[in-house]
Amino acid sequence: MQWDIQMPDELSRYFASNGEASASFPNDERSNQRISIRTRSLAWSEVSLPFRLRASDPIGIYTRDFSRTGAGFLASIQFYPEEELRIVLPTFWVRVRITRVRRINEQCYETGATLLRKYDPSAEAFMPREATVA
Repeated sequence: MQWDIQMPDELSRYFASNGEASASFPNDERSNQRISIRTRSLAWSEVSLPFRLRASDPIGIYTRDFSRTGAGFLASIQFYPEEELRIVLPTFWVRVRITRVRRINEQCYETGATLLRKYDPSAEAFMPREATVA
């Protein structure tokens, strides 16, 4: 499993911030309140793009925040809009579609995604995609 995110110094207190998230920008027009859920998680590629096929092995990510319709996380690799991932956290798992990516450094990408579906904890979170498509 790949888990090699290089956090920049300005994010040294990354895991200390959980709970209700404030808007990042003064004119933030998000339609749903975000909740900071900063934890280590696993992500599997479910739908990749033809020019960037992904391995079936999970990668380690750091979740950032969740809302009713979206999710944010940090990863060591660059994802692209329209890719779909399965993200497994300790208390739930989700399917997401990538909407934006911002490079922080060579091995740290801030990624935003649309929430496709949220699931309660189950062994299905670790099964191949074909067995878990609902």
